[in-house]
Amino acid sequence: MDMDADWPLPQPITLFKMNRRSTGSSLSKASSIASTFSSLAAPVVADAVQRAKELSTQSDAEGFHQLRVAFRKLRALYWAYSPYLGEEATAQATEEFKRLAALAGGTRDWDIAGDLLKAAQESRASIALLVAAAREKRAQAVEHSQTMIRSDEVETFLNDALLRAQTTLESSCNDLPIRAFAEERVRLAQRALQKRGRRAARSETASEENQTAHEENLHDVRKAGKKLRYLLEFFQPVIKGGHDRTIKDLMSVQNMLGQFNDIAASETLIRSASFNEVPPEVVQESLQWLEKQKGRRMRAASRRVRAIAS
Repeated sequence: MDMDADWPLPQPITLFKMNRRSTGSSLSKASSIASTFSSLAAPVVADAVQRAKELSTQSDAEGFHQLRVAFRKLRALYWAYSPYLGEEATAQATEEFKRLAALAGGTRDWDIAGDLLKAAQESRASIALLVAAAREKRAQAVEHSQTMIRSDEVETFLNDALLRAQTTLESSCNDLPIRAFAEERVRLAQRALQKRGRRAARSETASEENQTAHEENLHDVRKAGKKLRYLLEFFQPVIKGGHDRTIKDLMSVQNMLGQFNDIAASETLIRSASFNEVPPEVVQESLQWLEKQKGRRMRAASRRVRAIAS
């Protein structure tokens, strides 16, 4: 989607102050749906803008990762408020969040792949040349991310997007209480996670030819789990019951699914990349190692997903 064509960007504004307050710190059960949106979004936006500025001159792996996380949180928040934001506005904003997250994630992906290749090298897989090539790919990804993610444009887009959202919400749900709305959105996210968990559990027992489908289903469970976790973190101050244990459990499941996803994504990354200075047999050796590790981690992830499905 060409956001510049569909959504003209204004000159930068400073609607949101740059700080890193804990999200949800100013929420109360008496808050309205409209007012909670800015309370929740502002700290995430501030964090994203600050990290984008820092990464224009730095190449810290964790910085790229946290920038991607910030955009994922904004996608979850827009999904939560989509009944009042409208389908088109939600789709436009989340598409751009997804694009920016992908740009930030390129460096992170090569960091993960590089670490896995180093582990393979320690396991006597003779792939030193590929490890060096992965470092070069990582450097190229940093350059691409820094070129494409311009902090002033990110700040302008985010401020404009949230100003539009806030204006829409104030005109449609300014007096509606937050609690029932938040609880309903969390319930929907929980149902989506359980549904995807059941689908993944069924696909685990399918034939080997459908392994790709099972991998995709596990990835869907991971995304659904992240959305639920972010919503619980956002809305915990205003919804009934304590959810610290649920959040902790979700983090545990995500960690297991994340380990599998790191292997699967790295395998795809290496298969799709070209390594002119690396012999094909070395690349193949690394892919065989990754395939073996992927199977082991898939089995572990599938066991956790079965627990979700039940």
